[in-house]
Amino acid sequence: MNILILSASTGGGHNRASNALKAYINSQDKTAKVEIIDTLKYCSSILDKTVTLGYKTLAKNAPELYGTFYKTADKESPISELVNTVMTQFAKKLLPLIDEHKPDIVVTCHPFASSMMSILKQAYDVTVPVVSIITDYMPHRAYIGDHIDAYITASKDTADNLAEKYSVDQRRIYPLGMPIFQSFYNYDENKAIETLDRLGFSHDLPTVLIMAGSFGVTDILKIYEHLVELDVEYQIIVITGKNQKLYDAFDKMISSDAKEFETHDYSQLFSGLSDANIAKMIYEHSEQFRHELSAKLVKTFKRSTDKTKPTSLFYFVDNVEDYMHISDLIITKPGGLTTSESLACSLPMAVFKAFPGQEAQNADFLVEKQAAIVLEKGEKGAKQIEELLTHPEKLRQMKENCKSCARIHSTERIYSLLQDIVKSNNTLN
Repeated sequence: MNILILSASTGGGHNRASNALKAYINSQDKTAKVEIIDTLKYCSSILDKTVTLGYKTLAKNAPELYGTFYKTADKESPISELVNTVMTQFAKKLLPLIDEHKPDIVVTCHPFASSMMSILKQAYDVTVPVVSIITDYMPHRAYIGDHIDAYITASKDTADNLAEKYSVDQRRIYPLGMPIFQSFYNYDENKAIETLDRLGFSHDLPTVLIMAGSFGVTDILKIYEHLVELDVEYQIIVITGKNQKLYDAFDKMISSDAKEFETHDYSQLFSGLSDANIAKMIYEHSEQFRHELSAKLVKTFKRSTDKTKPTSLFYFVDNVEDYMHISDLIITKPGGLTTSESLACSLPMAVFKAFPGQEAQNADFLVEKQAAIVLEKGEKGAKQIEELLTHPEKLRQMKENCKSCARIHSTERIYSLLQDIVKSNNTLN
C-alpha cells in the first residue's frame, strides 16, 4: 500500500502523530510505502513561515489575540473565508505531489492539509481517498471538507461534536483515537523498576513528571520552588525538551547552592512594557532589535527556598513513555498528542497555562472527564498538587478516568481502517 501523510510543523503534535502512524504501518508491512510531507513547506516557504511563525508568535506572546483568531476562524466569518481563500490558492501546488507519489490513500494530520485535499478533490478531479485525523479533542472548521472520505477523532465526544456542530455525516466519523507509538500503551513492570533504579528513585514514593519545554523560565522555576516546599515526600522528573535556556536554568537550580544565578528569560523581557505584545512580535522578526535587546535577556533569579526534593533533569528524550510509566502525575501543557500519550499511560494531568483555542478546549475535555486538574498560579497550584499526593485515592480515581478515556490500540485500528478504505476504493474502480 502506498500512503501519503500530510502534516505541518505548527506545534509538535501533528508530526508526532504522523511519525507514530508511519512507524506502525512499516512494522506491520515491510512492503508498504509511507511518505510524510510537511504540507506548508512543500506548498510555499512563505506560507510555511507565515503560518508557523504566526502561530508560535501569537500563541506564546499574544494568547488572547490567538484565541480570538482561533474562535473567529471556527465559524462563518471574514477570517474563515480568508483562510479558505488562501487554502484554495495554495491547494493546487499539491497536484504535482499527488501525481508523483500516486498514493492509494492520503492521510492528513493538519487542518490546512485536510482543507487543501478537499479542495483538490472538488476542483481538480483528484480521486484518491482522503482520511483526516483531528489531532485535538475538539474539532475546528478548518478540518471540515465536503470531500473528506473519513474523519478520525480522539474520542467519541469529539465525534459527536463533529456531527452536531459541523453537520458531518456520522458514517464518515471514526472515534478511534489519535495515532501514538504503541510503547505508550505497553507498561512493563520490570522496565519501570529498571527506570526507577537508574534514576536512583525510591520505589515507594510518588513521582511527579514535569514536561516543561514550552514553559517560560521564570514561570517554571517558581512552580518548582513552590513544589519542593511542600511538606510531602515525593520525587520529581523534569524534561525540558529542546529548550536549552530552560535546561541550563534548571541545572543551576538543582546542582548549585548559589542563592541567585543568571538566567536568560525571554518571557520576562517585555513584561514592563505597555505594548508588550507588539514589542514581542518585533523582537521575533527583527534581527537588529534582537541584537540590541539580547543583553536584557539576562536576568537574575533569586532563590526563595533552600528546600529540595529528589529531582532528575533531562533535556530532549526519545523515551518519554518510560518516565510516564513510572509517574503518578504529570504537569504539562494540554497539547493533543501529549494528552493522548498521557491517557494511554493512565497518567493523571495537572495542565498549566493552556493557550486559548485548542489547548484550552483539550483542558476542558480532560477536566470534564476528571482526568486532569487546571493548575493555578503560585502557592495555590502547589497546594493542588499536595492535595492529590496526600490523597492517593483521588489519584487512583483520576488514573481510572484516564484509562476510560484512552483509545486502546488506536494506531492499529487506524491502519485497519485505511486498509478497508483502500480495498473498497479499489473495488469501486
